[in-house]
Amino acid sequence: MSRVNVRLPQPPAQYDRAHMNRLVNTIELQLSEINSAASTDPYLMTNVTTDRAMDADSTTLAEVADVLGTLITDLKAKGVIS
Repeated sequence: MSRVNVRLPQPPAQYDRAHMNRLVNTIELQLSEINSAASTDPYLMTNVTTDRAMDADSTTLAEVADVLGTLITDLKAKGVIS
């Protein structure tokens, strides 16, 4: 992943359409870099039962694994991870 440039161009004293177009393009490029998948190696999930609820005071290792597997599956579906 390339390093995200956090500096945006300085605004002009007067409204400048070209400057605003460059600013929007810069922001969109930075957002696409931020939102790109962090890893190209896919996470492989097997034997996961969809589970989105967990009682933190009373749970089992299998339930934690199912909740984690569900989270990973959801993140993959959104394209956050591969």
